[in-house]
Amino acid sequence: MRHKEILTDKIQEYLLYFLIFLLPLQTRWMFVLGTMQGEYWEYGTYSIYAFDIFLIILLFCYFFILGFKFQILNFKLRRLWLLIGGLELFIFISIFFAADFKLALYGYGRFLLGVGLFFLITQIEFSKMKLYWALVLSGAIQSIFAMWQFVAQHVFSNKWLGMAFQSPETLGVSVIETELRRWLRGYGSLPHPNILGGFLAIALLVNIILYFKLWEIGDEKPGNKNKYKILLSLVFIIINTVGLALTFSRAAWLAFTVGFVLLIPWATDKYKKWGAIMITKIILIIFLTVSMTVAIFNEPFLARFNLQNRLEQVSVTERLDYNKDAWQVIRKNWLFGTGIKNYGLVVRNDVDNSRGAYEYEPVHNVLLLIWTETGILGLGCFVALLFYCFWKLWQKKNFAVMSVLAAITMIMFFDHWLWSMAFGIYLFWLAVGLAVKQDF
Repeated sequence: MRHKEILTDKIQEYLLYFLIFLLPLQTRWMFVLGTMQGEYWEYGTYSIYAFDIFLIILLFCYFFILGFKFQILNFKLRRLWLLIGGLELFIFISIFFAADFKLALYGYGRFLLGVGLFFLITQIEFSKMKLYWALVLSGAIQSIFAMWQFVAQHVFSNKWLGMAFQSPETLGVSVIETELRRWLRGYGSLPHPNILGGFLAIALLVNIILYFKLWEIGDEKPGNKNKYKILLSLVFIIINTVGLALTFSRAAWLAFTVGFVLLIPWATDKYKKWGAIMITKIILIIFLTVSMTVAIFNEPFLARFNLQNRLEQVSVTERLDYNKDAWQVIRKNWLFGTGIKNYGLVVRNDVDNSRGAYEYEPVHNVLLLIWTETGILGLGCFVALLFYCFWKLWQKKNFAVMSVLAAITMIMFFDHWLWSMAFGIYLFWLAVGLAVKQDF
């Protein structure tokens, strides 16, 4: 019997690593195409992703095949589950205020799948180092994709990877515009460079944490036990840094910077003088890598920081307009919301019905978006959930895990995909799950 338990635990563990590695996979079946103003509308599309299927299989195996040790009522997690339950309740209530009931029900299902990933992370026993490797390797592959795409200046189409063809000559594609040309930003296998940037910011932070963990530093000089793994982690740091740079996502750059700043006191406090030496080494490696990348491709990088650039002004103006739309929606739906996934429909119906489909995208601020869709009580539960995680991490002085959660939170102030898109939902619950697993 003991051997059977060990085997089932190992199967669950390695299925989880495989699941995390596949996180950026965008292979999907769009069984209902969303339309708005007679055009395709992504935020009204019903999709089943390959990741959804793998997650459901793992959940099914956990509950019905491999057996499980149910610890949801563990006192340490009780308050957290109450907050998650409160958020789930107000999302469910919002469905009955939705303009499109079926779309809201689909959004509710997406939320439950995200919580399912969180549940598995908190319940399955796994090696944090192996999970870090899975995430870092996944990020490195995405970075290599981004580098190839930027050099080739196109994204090839591949239905098995869920990748659509992208070219800088095509209107609507994410580019950096200079006086000489339009530069395609790195997409990886994800639907937008900002999403790839957010993922790589998290992967790079985890990469750095992994690098420190591999040294196994004590009071004496570290040995060479893990020297090949240490070297590989440094190679991945360089690759992921280049990939992050080539997304040209300023929100992702800022998120990584905030997270990295939190790693400094963690490294110097936990690892003393060797921590200070190694954090300095990491800073130099990242600085040199970014400097070389900018030196080689200085034209698009200079344009990205020029706020007088036409596309940069358009980007800023659009974000301000989205915020104005959100406040108009909130004024009419502040208590119960518009229904999850229904924000764009309400903007079309109640704010402005003269736009193209691509303009009815969510407000680029997760907190505002949650308020519009689930009401003030849903927002309150979500903010309380974040606050509780940060508070527990602060109590434990675990700035390493806090750095990842802080980076995720920073992205929320500049984009919507952590709430509105399947990949972002999973990435958020992965971060919360890792925080809970390590210190609650």
